[in-house]
This record gives sequence, C-alpha cells and structure tokens, in this order.
Amino acid sequence: MMVLISIIINASFFLLLLTLLASLFLSSILYKKQTVLLNIPKYLLIVLFFLRFFSFFLLFLLLLEPELKGNEKVIEKPLIVFLQDNTTSIISNHDSLYYQNHYLKKIDSLKALNNINIDFILFDDNIEKKIIDFTGSTTNISSVLEQVSNIYSNTYVSAYILASDGIFNQGLNPIYKDNYFNAPLYTVQLGDTIEYQDALVKSIINNKITYLGNETPVEIVVEAKGMINKELILDVYNDEKQSIYHQNIVVNDSYYVDNFQFFISPEEPGIKNYHVSLQSNEIEKNTFNNEKDFFIDVIDDRKRILLLFSHHHPDIAAIKESLASHDQYEVYSHWLSDSNPKQFNYTEHNGYSLIIAHQLSTESEFNKLKYYNKVPILHIIGSRSNLNTFNQFQDFIKFKNIDKSFEYSNVSLNTTFSSFLINDSLSNFLSLSTPFLTPFSEIESNSFVDVLLYKKIGSLNTERPVLFFTENNYKAGFLLGEGLWRWRLNDTYLNNSNSLFNHFLSQVTQYLLLDEDKDRFHVNFDPVYQSSQRVIFEAELYNKNFESITSIDIEMQLTDSLGVNYQYQFIVVDNKYHLDVSLPDGKYEFIATADFNNELFVKKGKIIISNFDIESRDLVAKDNLLLDLALQNNGHMITKDSLTQLIDGIISLPTFKPRAYFNYYYQSLINFQSLLVLILCTLFIEWFLRRRYINY
Repeated sequence: MMVLISIIINASFFLLLLTLLASLFLSSILYKKQTVLLNIPKYLLIVLFFLRFFSFFLLFLLLLEPELKGNEKVIEKPLIVFLQDNTTSIISNHDSLYYQNHYLKKIDSLKALNNINIDFILFDDNIEKKIIDFTGSTTNISSVLEQVSNIYSNTYVSAYILASDGIFNQGLNPIYKDNYFNAPLYTVQLGDTIEYQDALVKSIINNKITYLGNETPVEIVVEAKGMINKELILDVYNDEKQSIYHQNIVVNDSYYVDNFQFFISPEEPGIKNYHVSLQSNEIEKNTFNNEKDFFIDVIDDRKRILLLFSHHHPDIAAIKESLASHDQYEVYSHWLSDSNPKQFNYTEHNGYSLIIAHQLSTESEFNKLKYYNKVPILHIIGSRSNLNTFNQFQDFIKFKNIDKSFEYSNVSLNTTFSSFLINDSLSNFLSLSTPFLTPFSEIESNSFVDVLLYKKIGSLNTERPVLFFTENNYKAGFLLGEGLWRWRLNDTYLNNSNSLFNHFLSQVTQYLLLDEDKDRFHVNFDPVYQSSQRVIFEAELYNKNFESITSIDIEMQLTDSLGVNYQYQFIVVDNKYHLDVSLPDGKYEFIATADFNNELFVKKGKIIISNFDIESRDLVAKDNLLLDLALQNNGHMITKDSLTQLIDGIISLPTFKPRAYFNYYYQSLINFQSLLVLILCTLFIEWFLRRRYINY
C-alpha cells in the first residue's frame, strides 16, 4: 500500500501572494532598524525575523482553508462468494451421510486455502455466517440472491458459487427475479434428482381468518407421480380428530394433479387446527408430504346491527340483504307495531353496535331508542315518518315544516366530502340513480353537519342535504328520503349486480360504526408461528390522555397445553414494548398484564407453534432450475464431485488477479493539532531568543 500526500489551497494566487506580503510586512515592522537592535548579531536578527514571518504566514494560510489530499493505493485480491444451502432437504435423502461427513470435509478444505479469498455464506430463507448444520426449515433462493447481489455489488468478486438442491418453498421463482451479479454465477447440484412414485398434498388454499357462523371455503391440491390407476384416500380432520371431509381418488395419469373444494363452518371462536391426510396402499419413499396442517383463526367480532321499523317497506329488505352480504355484519330486525305478536323486549335486543331507525312515527317507537343511548344510529325519514315526533325526540336536526310534503328528486355528490372515499364508479352510480322521495321541508342543525348527498331538482344542484352525518356524544346519520330499493334495482339493471349499492351502504355503515379505539392497552401478535420462528409480541400502553407510557413493567405469562407456565417481561424498544421469545411446538394461552396507577390492564390470547416441515415435502432436486440460473448469469452447473475442479478453473482464469485502485481523501489542515503546536513552538522560540539576547 502506497500513500501520496499533497496540499491543496482553495484560493487564488493573488490571495496567496497577499498572504506572503502581509507576513513579510508585519515581520519587518517588528525588526526594522532600531537602536536596541544595533548591537545584535545579524544572523540572530535573520533567525528572529524568519520565526516571526513563519508564524504569521501559517496563521494567514489557515484562513485560506488549505486541505491535505491523500492518495492511497490499495491492492485488492479477487473474492469468491460461496453460497451454501443449509436446509434439511439436503440431508433428507439416501446421501445424507455423505453430506454430513465427506461434503463437510470438502468445504473445510476450501476454507483452509490461503492463496484465495472465499466468503462462505449459509442460507435458508435468509443469509448468515455460521457452521453448516443443515437445519434450515424453509428456502427462499430469490431473496438470498437479491441480498447477496446488493451486499457485494461494490466488491471485487470473481465468481459466485451456489451449492443447493434448487428446492425453494418461499418467495418467487429465482429464474424470474432480476438480479445483477458483477461476476459469473456457478451452481453446484446437490440432493437427489431421481423422481420416485409419490402422492402428496401439494397445497392448501384457505382463508386465514373467518367469522363465527360463516362458511369458509377450503381448496386442497393433490398431486401424484408415477401412480397411474392407483387409489388414494383424502381425509380432513378437525382438532377433535373428527373427519369433516372424505374423498376417494383414482389416479388417471402418470402425473396427476387435481383440486378438491369444500366448506368449513367453525362453531367456536379461536384458532382451529385442521389436519389433511392422503393415504395410499403403495410404498412411497417420502411420506412426510402425505400430511399437512392448516389453521383458521375464527373471530367472533361481527358488528351486530338492529333495524327497527314501524311499517313494512321494500327499503327494509334492500338494507337487510345488502348488509347481510358482508361477513362482518350480523343484522337483526324488529317490527315495532301492536300488530306484531312478538313485542319488543330490550333484554333480547342488546349489545348492538348500530341502530337503523326506519320511518318511526309514534312516541312509543321513539322511546325504544332510549335503550340505546350513545349507540350510533342511522335515521331514515320517509313519507310515513312523523316529523313532529322526530323533532321532539332528538336534538341533532329540526324540520322547519312538519307537514308530510314529499317530492321526487335526484341526488348530487358533495365533492368536498372526505370522511370516506367515494370512488369514480360509485360516484357515477349515484349520479345515475333513480329519483328519491325526499321531504319538501328544510332543516336546521344544532351541530356540525357533514353532508354526503345533496338534493338535485332537475339539473339544479341545491344545498339541501339528503344524506349527512353529525356527532355529539355519538355518531348519527340521517337519510332524508326513501327509495333505496330503486337504487338497488338500478344497480342490477346497469351492472348486472348489486356490488355498487352494497358497497355504498357498507361504507355508510362502516363510517357510523367506526370510532376511536378507547382501549389503552394493546398487544399485537401473529396467531400462528412456524417451529423455526421466534415468537414476537408488541405492546402499547396509554394513560387517560392517550399519551404513550413506557415506564411501567408489562408482564407476560404463557401457558402450554400441559399447564406449564413461562414468565416473561417486555422490554422497551423505540418507545414500544417488545417481547421476543423462542418456544417449543404446541398450543399456548397468554395473559399480558400491566399495573398503572392502581389500574390493572389485562390482555389474553392464544398462539400455535407448529412444525410445518416444509423442507420434507419436496425432496427431488431441481437441477433444471440450477442450470437455468447459471446460464442466465454467465456461469455453468457442475456436480458436487467437481467442486475442486471448479475452484481450480476459476483461479486459472486470466481475470483472476489482484487489482489496484486509489482511495482519495481530503482533510482540512486546521484540524491538525500538530500544526497548532508548530506555530506555538515557533512563537515560543522567538520569545525566548528575544528575552535572552534583546531583553524585550
């Protein structure tokens, strides 16, 4: 390594000359001809003059901000990056002893080479540097190649070597992922390429989350190789070992693929574990892939909506059918009439998140709303509503004219409405909607009104609201008119579906249901983890002003299915509580607790840690993928026995030689303490000589 240094002055020659002249001038003033200097030897005056001149010049020079430029010549040796597949699929075949013994010794011999630089990187779904143990549970080749290409993009690499069986079960197919390598990529084919007869559960497609009481679809893809005319039995069991699906299969092709669909109706909330089993009478080399588990988190979090009405109307059916099309809503209705043999009973109608009051008319009907104080409500006013009674029983709006004058009109969208998004399709649908029967009377409001739809008379857009929202102690919506059933039919006529109408009504409902989360203690987690994954919890705690708190200890207790307790405590990371633990496989219940100002906060939940054994599901090496990867990146594929020859071939390439380059760096001279010491020493020597020989 060679270092060359030069000084750069960021100033013109004129300023440098001015600095020189100023130093000479000031020094000459001090040592011009004086009577006290007549008896001083000439050589001593010259020394004193030079010392003072040198001090002035350095000080003035520093004002010009000079810099030190260094050129460092670096000799860099070429690097070989060796990527080793560290997953269990490598040793899950008849050559397992070879990979655990002879292959590891071959890798160790490469590490012992002193004449070349080799970076050994292990990978499964990520990259790491450690001892090879073939314990990785998933493989994500595309992600690994992307990370490596980024890490070594500015490094002098002569070759990349990927030693793998080509099996990936996470991420994209690496063939279709664009990665730039600054050197050729060579692949080493590991594993077993022989295809044995095999029947397997290829994949399971299901919703990760469903709502209690709903049917959720499940699709199972079955694959069979070399088993033509053989019989298979497909069974699905719930977590109580009861069969919920059975199917006999006759394989009709040497490479057979088929999918089987069915529905599951969970009866209880929680994380449900389902086991899929594929049986055959044939001897299979790999039986790990004949079974597979999947999980569904059953949530009982549907919003209960109560629809109260005093008269039958087609709008009621339109509302119920529209909301029932959404899984998150559970709609109940009650006819408030003396003719209804089943009278209203509040004890049977409680726990609702939203009340829809459709054309209520009598005082007794409005009195029913008092049971739902502070529950969001949507008032629908129609021709059979009693506007006078309506004015008396709520404080949000008042009708100025309480007679029952109604008129048909269209609606126009408020372009400044921003509480929720109205897309272009829905906006066009509302503009083309059929006429709506609206009250002729104007209204006055006692609070802020957020209008979504205005009345439109002919081509004239008015500022008289038809659909609007307001909020005091609770949210309230007001639809001044009837004819929703016509809008629903119009959607069917225009679009052959009710999707736009359903979406519109769902947005209105969701906005009324949406409220600030008043819960001051949150615990975030994933319900299902794989065996190799660490279990991560994040928690947030707030005071009564909803200001984040991180000074209180949060305790976590996890209990497994055998009743064994695990005690942990959250730590604070980036102003959030964080807990990262490793647990054995099984089902766990947890309780997180925090005690703040004598107020106890508790959160409960369940998690499942399961060994999905993804690596054992496919044990046939993908040599075609490895070959394509190498050819795409200017390399070639070799067998594991040719690894030493590959290294020798790379070393013998004419491009495999050290390269030299210069590192340039700049540093301001004013940062050098030694320069300051030099100036002080110069001034001190001058002062000493003056005191010694001149005495002034």
